Amino acid sequence: MEVDAASFPHHLLGLFINISEADFVSFDLELSGIPSRLPNRQPRAGGGRFTLEERYAETKEAANRYQILQVGITCARFDYIANKYVLRPYNINISPLLDERMDFEREISLQSGAITFLLGCGFDMAKPFTHGVQYLSRQEAAAAKQATWDRLDNKNPPADMLLKKGDVESLDFMRRVREAITTWKTTTSESLAITTHTGLKDRPAVPVITRFEKRLVHQLVRAEFPDLVSIGRAECIRIVDHDPVREADNNRRIKNRVKEQIARQTGFRWIFEALTSGDVDSAESLYAARSGSVMGADAHDVRDRYDRAIERLKSRQPVLVGHNMFTDIVYLYRTFVGELPDTLQGFNEAIHDLFPKIVDTKYLATHAEGDLNASPTLQEIAEGLGDQPLPVIVTHPDHGKYQETEAFHEAGYDSLLTATIMIRLAAKLGAQREKERPPSKPKPPKPLNGEADDFVRDGREKVEKPVPLPPVEDLDGENKATGRQKRRQNRKKGKQSKEAGARQANTKNIYDTLREMRIDPEDEVESTPEDEDTINFEDAEVLATWEEKPVDEAGSWENEMFVQDKTGWVPIEQSERHAMELIPKFDSEFWNEFGNTLRVFGTQEAVHKIADW
Repeated sequence: MEVDAASFPHHLLGLFINISEADFVSFDLELSGIPSRLPNRQPRAGGGRFTLEERYAETKEAANRYQILQVGITCARFDYIANKYVLRPYNINISPLLDERMDFEREISLQSGAITFLLGCGFDMAKPFTHGVQYLSRQEAAAAKQATWDRLDNKNPPADMLLKKGDVESLDFMRRVREAITTWKTTTSESLAITTHTGLKDRPAVPVITRFEKRLVHQLVRAEFPDLVSIGRAECIRIVDHDPVREADNNRRIKNRVKEQIARQTGFRWIFEALTSGDVDSAESLYAARSGSVMGADAHDVRDRYDRAIERLKSRQPVLVGHNMFTDIVYLYRTFVGELPDTLQGFNEAIHDLFPKIVDTKYLATHAEGDLNASPTLQEIAEGLGDQPLPVIVTHPDHGKYQETEAFHEAGYDSLLTATIMIRLAAKLGAQREKERPPSKPKPPKPLNGEADDFVRDGREKVEKPVPLPPVEDLDGENKATGRQKRRQNRKKGKQSKEAGARQANTKNIYDTLREMRIDPEDEVESTPEDEDTINFEDAEVLATWEEKPVDEAGSWENEMFVQDKTGWVPIEQSERHAMELIPKFDSEFWNEFGNTLRVFGTQEAVHKIADW
């Protein structure tokens, strides 16, 4: 499923629900640059491979320089009624651009080799910048909030502008404003409006004032009239007496507005927070923009589903799965959290706190290899597992994009393939361990000459030709064929399909009925978020113009925290499963060996254990 900036609020509820219910979530990233091709990269002193610590330092430098351009995530969940894994892939372009009125900037870097590689794969370099979902990291959001708080408390007042003797017009403007304020203080008028033509005889029909003149007025009032307050307006600066009660109330309103605006600008990081069981409560402002047009009983239903998803996200965190993922998790942390720890051990602790359970399918596929320079690619692993009948894997019908489109260059496609490899490979290895036999050595791959290729080593593996993908499941539980397969099946089945459908309709059981009644999070009325004014964190006058946000009435039950009633719940009866029908349970001994362990090619250690499972 393709998600862009316009549709992101609409898909937010579905993303929250699917992540909260997933057994695991696989991901993949597309980057504007990779570590092994940093400019002026120096070879390791003395030759040989880097240590893990040196590789982390190199990757950290790259993550500080380059950006994430696209994220693919696939939510995988086992359907115990249909006895199959259901996959829901998303492809989301990420915009590194910030709103022009934010109080800070980002430097965006593009690496020629990485961009050439992406373009060769058919990647649309314009989409992240034109349709991408924006984001704020945790560190950026905290800094933007603190900057506004400090400004309101006058901890960091704007620097005064110094006028020279040659600035005749500006000096004359300051003189006229000073005289106008002094005269106004002798009157009983409640306020004074300052414009460009204050103190002049000829005044325009429409009053105007420049940004430069506004700054001069604020500076003058702050320095010479501490008993007065200057309030910014679009066409003037309004001068009023200082009222402590009014100012405190105004500051409270400004802080509430800043919190709401930061929540909206947080964007894709809400998905990151959902994956980490982080704080997603403030995402309600973005969700509310989507659900505002839903009325009546439907609105209550959507609200209930949202509350249940938020509650599950706080108590149930899915396993994070990636392929050759060391570089990706470093970029994830830098992009959505903030500054990376100085040492590899510090990073291990930080990433383990965010993601207690991580699985690298590259390590699953290569754990028994003797020659670490020989590595099967993503393509080879997928093809090697393509004929494996179990577990049964299907793609949800609302997420069937990759059945019709060969999108090998997309992060969403690679995340779907990673989820498929995870299920098939883990089930295969788990079944082998159950039989207490050593795992069979994988088919010898083509050896790589010397050092592993940069793009393989940095996780940029790509599929170059079609590989088997999980078929799309129809709403009635049948698999949906596409293109040539569908035409061939129609010619073969003929009238038999109609007769089989009639028999099935007459012999429905309770599970069929339940499936028909199933409600999907994506089957919602699409709405477009209302345009919101952006915050200028530099202009105190803009902040001061915000109106007070209505306060909910005391005793309102609508905004109470959702609490799941578990009275009468009983354990689900577990039926006996065939070998390889399911992957090993995540609390089993199997994952003590394979979990939280990454393959890091091109290093002396080759394997990186983040933490115990």
